[in-house]
Amino acid sequence: MSEKTRPPYPLNRAGMETVSESSPQGIFPQFHVLRNRKEILIGTILVTLSIAFVTNLIQKPVYRSSVELILQPKDAKISSSSDAVASFLNDPTLLLTQLRLIEGPALAEKTLEELERLENREPLLKGYRVRASKKREETAVFSEKERRALVHAIQQSVSGYQVEQGTRLIGISATGHNPQVLALVANAAAQAYIKMSYESYMNSFQQGFVMMSQSLTRVRERIKTGEIALQKISSEIQLLETLKVYGERFPLVLRLRSEIPELAEKLKKEVRNLETLEVSQRKDLISLLTVPVTDLEGLLKIETDLYSLKPILEQEINTNKEMYDSLFRRLQESEVSVRGNEWMDPKVVEPATVSSRPIRPNKTLNLFLGLLLGMFLGTALAFLQEYLDSSVRSPDDVRSYLKLFPLGMVPFVPSRVKEGKKAERETFWLQSDADVPLYVAEAYRIIRTNLSLNSPESPLKAIQVTSALRGEGKTTTTANLGISLALAGSRTLLVDADLRIPSLQAILKMEGSEKGGLSDLIASPNGHSWESLVFPTSTPNLFFLPAGTIASNPTELLSSKRMKTILEELKSHFDLVIFDSPPVVSVADSTVIASWVDGTILVSRAGFTPRHLCLQAKNALESVNAKLVGCVLNSSQREHQPYAYYHYYREYARYGGDKETPDSNGRRPVGSSFSWEKLRALREPLLVLLSANWQRLQNLVRWSPPKKESKSSVGPG
Repeated sequence: MSEKTRPPYPLNRAGMETVSESSPQGIFPQFHVLRNRKEILIGTILVTLSIAFVTNLIQKPVYRSSVELILQPKDAKISSSSDAVASFLNDPTLLLTQLRLIEGPALAEKTLEELERLENREPLLKGYRVRASKKREETAVFSEKERRALVHAIQQSVSGYQVEQGTRLIGISATGHNPQVLALVANAAAQAYIKMSYESYMNSFQQGFVMMSQSLTRVRERIKTGEIALQKISSEIQLLETLKVYGERFPLVLRLRSEIPELAEKLKKEVRNLETLEVSQRKDLISLLTVPVTDLEGLLKIETDLYSLKPILEQEINTNKEMYDSLFRRLQESEVSVRGNEWMDPKVVEPATVSSRPIRPNKTLNLFLGLLLGMFLGTALAFLQEYLDSSVRSPDDVRSYLKLFPLGMVPFVPSRVKEGKKAERETFWLQSDADVPLYVAEAYRIIRTNLSLNSPESPLKAIQVTSALRGEGKTTTTANLGISLALAGSRTLLVDADLRIPSLQAILKMEGSEKGGLSDLIASPNGHSWESLVFPTSTPNLFFLPAGTIASNPTELLSSKRMKTILEELKSHFDLVIFDSPPVVSVADSTVIASWVDGTILVSRAGFTPRHLCLQAKNALESVNAKLVGCVLNSSQREHQPYAYYHYYREYARYGGDKETPDSNGRRPVGSSFSWEKLRALREPLLVLLSANWQRLQNLVRWSPPKKESKSSVGPG
């Protein structure tokens, strides 16, 4: 095949150039999707950037003022040797506890108390957007409603954090919209935290002191009760021994008999304390303490119990005295610690200052995040649309989905403006026009070549050109294909078989169709001969048979035996007869014609027709045993094609594009040999080289990208 007829797409026919399905469609085939859907990508990026920009404009600046404190003992020299303080400072929950206290409502109330001065009233109310209340006492700075609102606002504003990991430095920050008020609140919160820490320690010390004092009192009462009980038991033992020796009238006996009842009476009054003694567990002995016994007979009965009870009382009294001494020492130690040795004393390291730069919004970060989000969403939407796109867009789609041979791929040519009084858009074009690019004519030469090679043993004499829907360019394809065949020397007849909306006459700019056409030839076999209705065109070897009078029953006319007779006569006088028929999905005319002709060409507009409609048209033609020669992909654009086809397009565009022309003096335009042109000339060989060796590069890195299935979009049709 010559260079001029080289198709801008791969072919699957023996002896023709092919591109392997496994060959890489560009080094980065996913860029093809982004290039095709660049409108979605750019639009999404612009939307997200606009949202970020508007957010930067409407968001009110937020400031933060911070004060740093250090947590340390009151007297480091003394308390550093204390195990209790060292353990307290190394407690991992200490920092978390302090941060929780900073963010609590108690500190917020203390902070407001620090700021509760008349000169701070207006700044605080405005800084925290608290509405002033009219129900306020003259002597009070804030009303009750204002206080509640300010306490809540301060609690939401103030927060604590650790300045650095592994240190006892903490920070107290205030966040809001007024930097002056925030610095004031942060410093007040630090002072309130210091005072609250001292008050908390003092409260805990007082509670401990009270508890130890109460314990001392209870122990002292037990000692006193035990001593009374021991004195009573000792007196009864002494009375027993004296009565045995001296009798009833001895002065000591008289004195002891008067003391024992008094001691028993005291024990009865101290019965509650008596029950706390360990001796009270002996129920058989406890009655000896509250009941006085002064006669010899009674004492002799309890003599054994008295001697066993006395050492028990002595031991318990000694134990209580030791406990009392221990509690007394601890009480003295706590009194010493409260004077400044062993309690946490936070100190301000760096006070808060008025912040000059807001922490929010970070305009640069917002725009950057908007850009990233836009790129991500745009890419996702682009690939989603590519995935949902079900149109036929490339020769691979024709092979994969329609199971048809792609006869050719006709590039898209922009519509032109007709010359005349009224400017109208001309949506059709002919390859014989001077302003049509060269690669368009090359595309139809490729289709012509493929038709001749498709059935070399039984050449096609009559073919039909149709499409699934209207507006896919079947009529333009018919005209251009006829011109290409005629220029190759074939005697070609174009028949406008669209008896409903004929348009081939307007494209060929033929006149004289008012004499009649195909419909008249079929309807009145004796009134017309086909020789009188066939007109020569401006292209040599190309003839035209118009549609004729618009018929009310075109399907019946096309399916009549007269139509078959006319077709046989035309085939005998022309090398090739091409019928331009209506869309397959819309009417049944095309299926009728397909049953008469030797082959049918299905035209599909790239990126326009959904696959299911193309398949519906194909199935309708196959239902009448029509021979489908292949498919022509019309109006194909660069964004519809993978990298391999796009590369061919650029080659043909460069080959058939405008050349630099010298000026009147024979000189080339200035800058025609600029180095950028040389770089562009080197770019294509490099890309071809990389594409050819892409498989080797994949083997080197042991990575192979997944095969990309050709996707396509649902067109407007």
